[in-house]
Amino acid sequence: MKDALRFSRGEASALGPLVLPRSVFALLVMSVSVFAQTTNPPAQPSDWEHPSGRYAVVMEEDATLPDHTVYRPERLDGFPRNDRLPIVAFSGPGCDFNGTAFRPFFTEVASHGFLVVANGPPEPRGGSGPGFPRTAASAHLASVNWAVAENGRKDSKYFQRIDTSKIAVMGQSCGGLQTLDISQDARFTTLVLWNSGVLNDPGTARSVPTTSKEVLKTLRVPIAYFVGKTDMANPNALDDFQRIETVPVFWGSLDIPGDAHAGTFRETNGGKFGVAGVAWLKWHLKGDQTAAKMFRGASCGLCTDPQWEIRKKKIDQTP
Repeated sequence: MKDALRFSRGEASALGPLVLPRSVFALLVMSVSVFAQTTNPPAQPSDWEHPSGRYAVVMEEDATLPDHTVYRPERLDGFPRNDRLPIVAFSGPGCDFNGTAFRPFFTEVASHGFLVVANGPPEPRGGSGPGFPRTAASAHLASVNWAVAENGRKDSKYFQRIDTSKIAVMGQSCGGLQTLDISQDARFTTLVLWNSGVLNDPGTARSVPTTSKEVLKTLRVPIAYFVGKTDMANPNALDDFQRIETVPVFWGSLDIPGDAHAGTFRETNGGKFGVAGVAWLKWHLKGDQTAAKMFRGASCGLCTDPQWEIRKKKIDQTP
């Protein structure tokens, strides 16, 4: 299609920094330290051109989904009927209007047979700062709605190649609040918050209802939190974990040098966040029991890594 951007392994794109979402702007102004911009340098082609999965990856815009970026296996003919693509919707970094800032992580996930839809278009059209709009929870939900619709549209290249029964919704920093904002959708299989958690002390700022701790009582699917040990969002994520009682919840805190709030998304293949994210998705969206060992049991893969601090509830009993 005319406005599509397609990139195979090794092709470069510029990457950008972080901004904050419109829907929770007033709340975040009161808590700048939780969702501050990160200082990590941009990723380079070498950070995403050799993902560890079996599939070469295409990054593109799709004319039927404005202001988003899609990452998918290059060849779709290998995903009919019995091996369809699960959906991974991602908002972040922060709530930037930027679908390529975490390109190493997104490419790594897609290379393992997932359809990744990120909020924001690729740079240079998308980016961060006052010259760019902010994304909203509605745009996060639009990623899922689009993928479901494309699976049923006969003229779509995705027709009957997407597993609409397996959907993960993820968000980084304030993108995590967007994830919670749409968490009641009955179609979702799992939620993941990266460098994020509901603010412990919003002060007098107003927020949408789902950015309050009350939303944690209404969760209906397994949820994971991944943060840095010195991450400014760590206390919020840990407080969320302690409050969640109704669903399986995993909390992992990683020792990240430098700007811990930026995670490892820009490292080669998404770094350790890439490893943990792919394993969580394989377990929950593909039923991979080998991947489940990364999280289950006293000797789980992350549990035995000294760089991780792990806490969990109901995870070891989850099928």
